[in-house]
Amino acid sequence: MNNIIIRKETKDDYYATELMTMRAFWNIHGPGCNEHLLVNKLRHADEYLPDLSRIAELDGKVVGAVFYSRAKVVDGDKEHEVLTFGPLAVEPTCFSMGIGALLLKETLPLAKAAGYKGIVICGEPEYYPKHGFLTCDHFDIHHPAFGNSDAFMALPLNEEFEDIHGYFYEAPVFETCEDEKEIEDFTKGFPYYKPLKLSCQWLHVEKLGRISEVNKNSYKIMFWEQEIPAKLKGSFYEEDAEKLPVVGDYVTFLYNRQGDSVILSVCERQNFLQRPDQAKTGVMQYMAANVDYLFIVTSLNEDYSYNRIARYVSIAIQGGTEPVVILTKSDLCTSPGRYVREVEQISDKVRAHAISAIYGIGLEELGDYMTPGTTICLMGSSGAGKSTLINSITGEETMKTSEIREDDDKGRHTTTYRKLIELSNGVTIIDTPGMREVGMANVQDGIDETFSDIVELESRCRFSNCRHDTEPGCAIKAAIASGELSAKRYELYKNLGRENTNNHAMKKEISKWAKAYKKNNKRNMWD
Repeated sequence: MNNIIIRKETKDDYYATELMTMRAFWNIHGPGCNEHLLVNKLRHADEYLPDLSRIAELDGKVVGAVFYSRAKVVDGDKEHEVLTFGPLAVEPTCFSMGIGALLLKETLPLAKAAGYKGIVICGEPEYYPKHGFLTCDHFDIHHPAFGNSDAFMALPLNEEFEDIHGYFYEAPVFETCEDEKEIEDFTKGFPYYKPLKLSCQWLHVEKLGRISEVNKNSYKIMFWEQEIPAKLKGSFYEEDAEKLPVVGDYVTFLYNRQGDSVILSVCERQNFLQRPDQAKTGVMQYMAANVDYLFIVTSLNEDYSYNRIARYVSIAIQGGTEPVVILTKSDLCTSPGRYVREVEQISDKVRAHAISAIYGIGLEELGDYMTPGTTICLMGSSGAGKSTLINSITGEETMKTSEIREDDDKGRHTTTYRKLIELSNGVTIIDTPGMREVGMANVQDGIDETFSDIVELESRCRFSNCRHDTEPGCAIKAAIASGELSAKRYELYKNLGRENTNNHAMKKEISKWAKAYKKNNKRNMWD
């Protein structure tokens, strides 16, 4: 607190103040915000009052600001001049440091000394009453758009404010910041932050972040540039496992600077990647959420497995994300193009690239996926080169890597947990531990999408219950005989489907048992 300086804004502060304001309101009331544009325009408005407005500085960085302007309350043919302020913005990583209170403590006496009768604002209803504000229905002042609400408040500065009644109007500049194209163009001058549209908006006391790491019952939340520790609120422990946060989830939480923050809710997911656990119990393992591309990373050495890649592709499609196969260590392979063609035959929804991260071969092909706001999840077996790929993408040693072992031509496993990494270009990477096996369960739609050509062939069989064995008029047998469909690919389709059915049935039984146990355990607690 002692290092915070409250002072007037200078022209040299303009960009920093606008950036701080943008961060303060970003995704709070909807996708992105427009308050940074408002600040830019307000400075040129006749109603702006720079002598009352102030910024807060901490260690040479702008961390807060309040902007005052003249407004009016209209009662018939009478107009009363009042003050308003807005936005009042605080750098989100400095939340709960008392910066907003310091700005008000400095400026409210200035406003009173200048002779203004009172202040009317639209603001946080749980915050401003602590500073003496009351809802405007106490003063018979109304907002022309929504009448009265808890967020519409006023603070008398002298006794004359009691004579002010009517409808409140801000300066006209406040109505000029709604053009989406203008906001988009202005925002391009600042670092990229992803606009989000979520049902949890509007946000008040709670904050919005993204799960970056999960370790049993402990979580880490990416909140701007900070990673903060967090725990679940108690009601989560009554939920099914798939409703718990996973890496990549957007969550609302109560921010605690002194210890663990509390996760309040998981926002709706764009998509959700899952697979059976490696113990083959039928229990699902929930891997990541809100992923645009699943990079299926496999090296062009002994690690290459057509079967395993097909399994990953089915998981990606079932989860609602786009599968991209990255064939690493192409410098160790004499004909990488052959493998690219083979992989792309798995499904028409698959794209494949052969690269060598060490020598920079093929990396330029990945540029199409590196667009701001994109989330890429990397999966593959241990030592396939995921960490090396991430380091090549970021241009620095973000993840630890190990050399290839000479005895079996494999890299040493270096990633031991799922980790979300935000890059400076606005791309987010989710790295995952290597997987020795990739099981199938609850992914029938993904299998059908992956092998959509085989599903189409099955629909052409003469009999709807054709087993593709000895029945006449079988389109599958005809396609294999003509070379249109390879027997190897059809056998893989059958095996994956059979495994999915068996594991899904086991999962349902386990889920049924778990619910019965939880219900019985609850009953016993009350006995």
